[in-house]
Amino acid sequence: ASMSQLDKSLDEASLTLRASSFTTMRRIVLPLLRPAILAALVYSFVRAMTAISAVVFLVSANYEMATTYILGRVENGEYGIAVAYSSVLILVMLVVIGIFQLLVGQRRLGRRSAVPVASPVGAAS
Repeated sequence: ASMSQLDKSLDEASLTLRASSFTTMRRIVLPLLRPAILAALVYSFVRAMTAISAVVFLVSANYEMATTYILGRVENGEYGIAVAYSSVLILVMLVVIGIFQLLVGQRRLGRRSAVPVASPVGAAS
């Protein structure tokens, strides 16, 4: 959806300036798609961390997934331990989302300040 919202004139301007396809993708398209990429990464990560039905099959005698462990504590009435593990899980998710944000970066919108052009030396005012 984000890709379809990009103006085609950006690609045409890049072709006019003789930029390669790789340069156009790297310097024009990807910076504009960063927010959408970040949203997709965060959504996928949160879905993966909170999916219970598929994770139940991954639990073995040696290893137990955090989400199934938390549910087990809630079922046994050990709410304090469940809340503690949930808090740690939320902190881990926030750290990973923060890392995604740092890796993908932010898009800054707005006008750039114009750099004043110096007048030629000796020119009449």
